Amino acid sequence: MMNRNLLAFLMIIPLFFISCSDDDGYTDPEPTELNSKIYTLGTVGDFGVSGTAKFIENSDATLSIELDLQNTPAGGVHPAHIHFNTAVESGGIALTLEDVNGDTGESATTFTTLNDGTAITYQELIDFNGYINVHLSATELSTLVAQGDIGQNELTGETISYDLNERDVAGINGTVEFAKRVNQTTLVSINLTGTPADGSHPAHIHENDIATTGNIIVGLNPVSGDSGISKTQVSTLVGGAEVTYTELLTINAYVNVHLSDADLDTIVAQGNIGSNAGTDPGGAESKTYDVTNTGASAYIFNGEELSDSSNPDFTFKRGSTYTFNVTTPGHPFYINRVRGTGTANTYNSGVTNNGAISGTITFTVPTDAPDTLYYNCEFHSSMTGMITITD
Repeated sequence: MMNRNLLAFLMIIPLFFISCSDDDGYTDPEPTELNSKIYTLGTVGDFGVSGTAKFIENSDATLSIELDLQNTPAGGVHPAHIHFNTAVESGGIALTLEDVNGDTGESATTFTTLNDGTAITYQELIDFNGYINVHLSATELSTLVAQGDIGQNELTGETISYDLNERDVAGINGTVEFAKRVNQTTLVSINLTGTPADGSHPAHIHENDIATTGNIIVGLNPVSGDSGISKTQVSTLVGGAEVTYTELLTINAYVNVHLSDADLDTIVAQGNIGSNAGTDPGGAESKTYDVTNTGASAYIFNGEELSDSSNPDFTFKRGSTYTFNVTTPGHPFYINRVRGTGTANTYNSGVTNNGAISGTITFTVPTDAPDTLYYNCEFHSSMTGMITITD
């Protein structure tokens, strides 16, 4: 009997240890990170929120996205999503991410499928045609605080910029920048200064150069008058032919920015691009001269290749700006319609501080300026010169 009881006890011992092991809090090991890639999220608006999105491939076949933002307001909750297409094109929501905690600026989402149930791998995720939006709140989804292109739309950092010169409206000029994406397409950004608030300025890329002119080959998004900015995703030309960033660098083309849809004939800014870069014959210029005098006989000019030049004649371009730093006590420096003394024929369009004897006179030549103007002393007829105006 004792032997039978001993045998039963010995059989129970392994089961006891197995049971203790099962009840000892044992869990599967945490998944480890196999691969990862970080994307930049830039600030939107005046909130100052920016940061990163880290895409992670986990060892358990799941994917994770970790958002890490700076300057999120304490107590805030910021919805976030991955959208289809580029940020400038916009698109529907592909994947809803966990909300960003305003106290920490962090969010972590683990998933294996998109919102519609489509399975997605890590490689497909980092090749995704999409972008990330982070919103101000659940009730203000139309207000963004941070945004960034991801996957194949990521910007490589390679860019080229061209000048857009002032044309028919004084004071408007800037640049157009071409930025390369991973998928070889291009983000085209126009940035102008001097655009009137509330305006909207149509913009296009045309074939040929400015002097030759040509048809529109790429339509660009209008430039906002409030910000002076336009951003356009460019992957094809008019007609559907694909065009890469590299091809745009050698394209025979120029950019026009127009006053409005109702007035396309008025060009506010313009510049050659691609193979024509640097060949803008009508480009606006900016020149500065120091002006003194020799008694009542002459104005003396220095600067811009002039050295103690007495009453020189000038050729100025419409749309260009010329600055005169005058130190001519007793000899007011005027830009006039006719040659002669007095103030009856002063030309003031585009002129700031006309008639100064000390300080700065600025002349931005209007598009409707006459072909000939003059500079004169108010009192002395010998202190004068001709200004020829050209396009």
